[in-house]
Amino acid sequence: MKLQLKLKSLVTLNGMLGVPGGICLGIWAMAAPLIWVDSQVSVIGNPVPFWLAISADTARSLLGTIASAAITTLGLAYSIMLVVFTLAAGNIAPRLLQRFSRDRVNQVTAGVLGGTFLYSLSVLRVTGPDFRPELSIALAFALAVVSVLQVIHFVHSVSRSVTIDAEVATISKQLEGQVNALVAKASGNGGEFDAERLETTVKAEESGYVTIIDETSLIKLGSKRDLLIEVRVAPGDFVLLGQPLARISSGADEDGLIGGVREAISLEPYRGAVNDIRFSVRILLEIALRALSPGVNDTFTAVACADRLAAALVKPVSEGLRDDVLCDEEGVPRLKVPGLSLEELLNMTIHPLRQAAKGNILMLDHLGGVLNSLYSIAGPDARQLIQEHGQALMDTMKSSGPIRSDMDFLEKRLEFDTGS
Repeated sequence: MKLQLKLKSLVTLNGMLGVPGGICLGIWAMAAPLIWVDSQVSVIGNPVPFWLAISADTARSLLGTIASAAITTLGLAYSIMLVVFTLAAGNIAPRLLQRFSRDRVNQVTAGVLGGTFLYSLSVLRVTGPDFRPELSIALAFALAVVSVLQVIHFVHSVSRSVTIDAEVATISKQLEGQVNALVAKASGNGGEFDAERLETTVKAEESGYVTIIDETSLIKLGSKRDLLIEVRVAPGDFVLLGQPLARISSGADEDGLIGGVREAISLEPYRGAVNDIRFSVRILLEIALRALSPGVNDTFTAVACADRLAAALVKPVSEGLRDDVLCDEEGVPRLKVPGLSLEELLNMTIHPLRQAAKGNILMLDHLGGVLNSLYSIAGPDARQLIQEHGQALMDTMKSSGPIRSDMDFLEKRLEFDTGS
């Protein structure tokens, strides 16, 4: 429960509530100290710099204009975001809407405009013939300038977000980071795991998608209690009420042991965890499969997705993935997680593209080039798997009924032996 609450709080803080709200309140909070400074160091009636000199009527008009423009632009910005991202979700992939609330440019734009509105109203409230807060008014004008520049940046960002290649590259960058982190964890892990000691089953108390498995907490729990823990689910899996989540080597629920294991496995109503490799892969596959569908018929978008998926496979193919047994600081095996094997990762990425590309010779040829590139950097274990995918690709090409020259071209592209 603690991990789930922590995850929900993190999602809220990183979404369209936490970041914009924090920026908005931060800008608004600047009004009070600046007004106080203006009240203590009054320059009314004294020579002031030309950029501070302003009459009371002009000041109120300026502040009112800034406030009304800021709140109007904020409404327009939200309207633009919703319309553009809805169109993008319909034309590219519906699950891209989950990225909408985490986009930093959108968040900062909303926060700056909202903060400028509240700040200008606060300064307008105390501005009159007897009190002109020159410094506060000058900052309101500066915030208006910042807001204009931020809106320009926002329009640029939105225009890029509906560019398919740019969106594919952004998702791929996130996927590469996730996969590389999984590869990096391989160092120092592994060992013998005595599954016969597992006695107690930890069951789910609700249905939902596995979003995060807190491996660090589970390893610490195992080390502290001298336990072995085997997690039976992986991020992205849908778990039913009462389904086994894990098995542990102790039969007693001392001090909430079973509850501690449950807390380390977060279940949410929907997919989309930041560290969920499968979710990121599925987004790229969804874009590619939609592009290969007869209704869209955009092969070059699918080609871009295949290239970016291949880029995410570089380290796993060349260095391998970590073992599924993780050890504590003393090197004692404590935790077994299902994890992604290299075979599963290749199957997850290559098979759907190959199956959807049947009859599309251009895409099949490109997949041949992708496999050939991966084979050139692959380790011994990965090469055997890539050869199997190469054979499946040749069989798919044959089942499409190509002419002989197309088959010869694909065979030349695959520079490794497919066994055909």
